[in-house]
Amino acid sequence: MDDELPDDGVDFLHMVRDLPSAPAAIYSAWLDLSRITSWWGAEGFVVPPDRIVANAHEGGNYQACMVHTATGDEMWWAGEYRVLEPPHRLEVTMQWRQADGTPAGPVRLISMALQPLPDLDGEALTRMTFRAGPFIGDRELRAHETGWGESFSRLAGYLARHGGRS
Repeated sequence: MDDELPDDGVDFLHMVRDLPSAPAAIYSAWLDLSRITSWWGAEGFVVPPDRIVANAHEGGNYQACMVHTATGDEMWWAGEYRVLEPPHRLEVTMQWRQADGTPAGPVRLISMALQPLPDLDGEALTRMTFRAGPFIGDRELRAHETGWGESFSRLAGYLARHGGRS
């Protein structure tokens, strides 16, 4: 995946998940606001539909907020859609924000690529390759790995519940 950020192999998060759906269904789950609110966020968090806005085209912006279900604490972030190549690739920037929109961290790049795999017992199967960063230190990288891992488990559950439909 082409990006403009340095990659020394240490400060970037790399994750690969095989998901039981066609690339178009997974791509749609990433971009369709009615779908993304069903899976985006770590365990214990939700992204309420009224807390996400997006102008999903290259150069368009988005803003979202995860809400901790037990405490009500909010985590805001925003970014720009840099590359949209449905149904195989997307790239966005991501930056933590204060509730008023003030930047609260560095700009990060998130890349996601989808590769169809041979069907599994007649069902579509897709390899999702995810990359995010750069991160400052191992602790921050591991925290994001945990959060994204939980999000991707929720994504797999969402896709299973909806039969991988796009």
